[in-house]
Amino acid sequence: MGFFKPNVEKLEAKKDVKELIKALKYKDSDVRKRAAMALGKIGEPAVESLIQALGDEEVWVRAGAALALGEIGDVRAVQPLIQALGDKFLNVKEEAAPALGKIGESAVEPLIRALEDGGRWVRWYAAFALGKMGDVRGVEFLNQALSDEDYYDRWRTAEALGKIGDIRAVQPLIRALSDENWEVRWRTAEALGKIGDARAVEPLIQALSDENTLVRSGAARALGEIGDVRAVAPLTLQAMKAEDTMVKVDAVLALMKLKGKKS
Repeated sequence: MGFFKPNVEKLEAKKDVKELIKALKYKDSDVRKRAAMALGKIGEPAVESLIQALGDEEVWVRAGAALALGEIGDVRAVQPLIQALGDKFLNVKEEAAPALGKIGESAVEPLIRALEDGGRWVRWYAAFALGKMGDVRGVEFLNQALSDEDYYDRWRTAEALGKIGDIRAVQPLIRALSDENWEVRWRTAEALGKIGDARAVEPLIQALSDENTLVRSGAARALGEIGDVRAVAPLTLQAMKAEDTMVKVDAVLALMKLKGKKS
């Protein structure tokens, strides 16, 4: 790039693909990232340059390129995005997975191959992408990952299943409410609230007695999201007698949600 800093917004307004492609090489990482995003809005003419940007040395550029490729939805990006699932930085992986989900049906078979043959994190994010697309193989993989030895992987999996929202995850998540690690139980309660299936009501009511404050608080919020009347009495008890302020407040808010859903 030349001496002067490129005006990305102006280049985007002009749809100046050539100059935006040059801006991907600018020394300022923020400029490179915004250029990648602008190219994503422009669409198909920018695909090859964005694919190249997935190999940029700056993590935020790679993440921005992945996001932009998802917005464009071109099938040429499938394999490069699958490779990006193995990026060492979480930011890139978390943009590449939903980007593949947005590309849709063309990404299914390559993602299934990644699920079978990829490295650990490639498999995990391939499963997340498949799950977002409604493919049962992704959800089944994540359900099994709830039993991973690493507690970090277990809570990340619970969180992912909550984002996907597939009811096939309900029973495995209910089992995960008994996990030995409090953070897994907390994320699991939140995930069950997002899915909103009534089968989780009684287990979540039991979780209101968990030894950890965040788990109790998460269970209260989840019960509010599900909106089942069976939660009224236990939530009222928490609202009146909980020793921890966070739990008490979340129980009150959950009761307000329940009242709103009844009226």
